[in-house]
Amino acid sequence: MTEDLFVLPASYGQQRLWLLEQIQPDTPLYNEAVGLRLRGRLDADALATAMTEVLRRHEVLRTVLELEGAEVVQVVRAPETVRLTAEDVAGGPDAALAEARRLAQAPFDLARGPLLRCRLLRVAPEEHLFALVVHHAVADGWSLGVLLRELTTLYPRAARGEGLDVLPELEVQYADFAAWQKQRWDEGELADQTAYWKDELADCVPLRLPADRRPGPEPDHGTVRALLAPPALMIRQLRAVATDGDVTPFMVVLAAYATVLARWTGQTDVVVGLPFAGRTQSELEPLVGFFVNTLPVRLDLSGDPDFHGLLGQVRERCLGAYRHAEVPFELLVEILKPQRRPGRTPLAQTMLAVNNTWLPRAMEAAGLRIEPVPLLQERAHFEITVDLEGTDDALTGSVVLRADLFEQETADLLARSVTAVLRGAAANPSAALSALPCPLAGRTAAASGAEEPDEVREPVRGAVGDSRPSTRTEVLLSRLWTEILGLETVGVDDEFYAAGGNSLRAVRVVMRARELGVELPVEKVLGEHTIRELAATV
Repeated sequence: MTEDLFVLPASYGQQRLWLLEQIQPDTPLYNEAVGLRLRGRLDADALATAMTEVLRRHEVLRTVLELEGAEVVQVVRAPETVRLTAEDVAGGPDAALAEARRLAQAPFDLARGPLLRCRLLRVAPEEHLFALVVHHAVADGWSLGVLLRELTTLYPRAARGEGLDVLPELEVQYADFAAWQKQRWDEGELADQTAYWKDELADCVPLRLPADRRPGPEPDHGTVRALLAPPALMIRQLRAVATDGDVTPFMVVLAAYATVLARWTGQTDVVVGLPFAGRTQSELEPLVGFFVNTLPVRLDLSGDPDFHGLLGQVRERCLGAYRHAEVPFELLVEILKPQRRPGRTPLAQTMLAVNNTWLPRAMEAAGLRIEPVPLLQERAHFEITVDLEGTDDALTGSVVLRADLFEQETADLLARSVTAVLRGAAANPSAALSALPCPLAGRTAAASGAEEPDEVREPVRGAVGDSRPSTRTEVLLSRLWTEILGLETVGVDDEFYAAGGNSLRAVRVVMRARELGVELPVEKVLGEHTIRELAATV
């Protein structure tokens, strides 16, 4: 086994992904992958040499995650030489792509690693497909661009037998970022930003998205999707009428999307998650790692404002979120203690993202034509995700909905509704939101069979410890809670998170119970629950 070099704290984002992997082990849900179609005479040894140098440079690509006591830690391993052997694939490019996609769907073991794997598939003497798959705990979308830039810079030099010292040495490593992040939190440097979010998200309630069906007992991350291509002319017109300063195309689409959510759900308090690159220091930009953060942006659509007014609010709230973007989403959840429901992301049930990651469409390197190709389909991390990409006012993408909650027809109507709102607002920016066309709102009003999800009960906020456990399972859980929560006593009707629990402690309860021969339902444990409620499910 490769030698372990360092044991260092995990970042807050890595802790969250470790927890999610404990909930749903052996899943490819958090894999990141890209394929490189290589046309021309390939030097496989040079490609392996270039990959070896990339792994030497980025310690995080040699990292695994383990639970050490009560903490998730990064274990950095020593560099190894990458060896690539071209594997012949019969059936042409489509067969090679199918094989690469199978590789991208294979799960990782966060504790054993490695958390990056690559494979070289040969379609013809001068046509190959190089698959790169990495776990999200050690790389985000930006990181894929870093990997490809370095690889395409180093490969030509390796092919010519030249030195690979062309790239500047990295000033810091990802583990330095994780330690710095924890230090800033422990020393109170993020207190002002935290206060902003406490005020901004006070008393917010989850979106009650009108699902077409109730989900099953186990989460299903399959998707239904529909294309979304808002006309650039509409976005340009709406940006032109904004009077509160520069408004980006993203902000225009966010205003339209929030309008659809409000019309669809009947709620005027709407929270949408926005991704934030998280590389706030220049030293972090050339690093591979998991930096991306989720910003829950809250919009107030009460009083039926016009689109022009909503657009100004969207700009203000987005800029406020970006100025306070360094508080990890994981810590916001622990601090704000929002309502928890199994299978539902707390604080934000939907996300809107514009992908501006550097991934070239095609390029040349040492006689090779290199073309990136996608290997993974959309995955449902939220109940609904809107994914867009593009430049200037030309945005294209898709709406992606959880297939265990929504039908294809709902996805189609959602995409049509966003475009319809944009069209109506472009024609009359002063029109009230209720006057803008929204096909999904009409369908919701006419629907009679769709079942609303159960309301999450109000958690118990009182003092810990009134009622005593009476069954064997309740006694076991009481002992585990007092041990893991560090309390002298707990009552069977005390709520876990109100008593000082958090997601990591919840998973520790599951793991300790498993060691003692009791299998607890992880999804139930991660929602609000009492000892009495949990014991009844075992």
